[in-house]
Amino acid sequence: MSGDYHGWDQEEDEERWRFADVVGRPKNESVFVIEDFGPETSARQALSAIMSAMAQFHVRVQVVQTDRNSRLILKLKEASLLRVAEIKAGKQSEWGVLGVQTKKPTPKRFRWKFWAS
Repeated sequence: MSGDYHGWDQEEDEERWRFADVVGRPKNESVFVIEDFGPETSARQALSAIMSAMAQFHVRVQVVQTDRNSRLILKLKEASLLRVAEIKAGKQSEWGVLGVQTKKPTPKRFRWKFWAS
């Protein structure tokens, strides 16, 4: 898998972009909106799509809140891989991506310390 191209490709209508099954579009010059993760997208693929959008477009990334998208975003959030904030844009609700953790944080180990008196 290393060496393969993992970027967003522009579709024929030149407004929508595609990353595997994930579809997105630029909302304006400073925001890229992911509209749909697709029916068979895993949490790992969703994280890859978000990270790729952040790297390729160098803008803020937002995700439209749908049942399918919210399920993946909440799964990534619970795993501490993604930090998001809820955004209300008129009638539509979106998740604003605040940060991405590339690896799972290691749990802190509690160590007992004993001192001789």
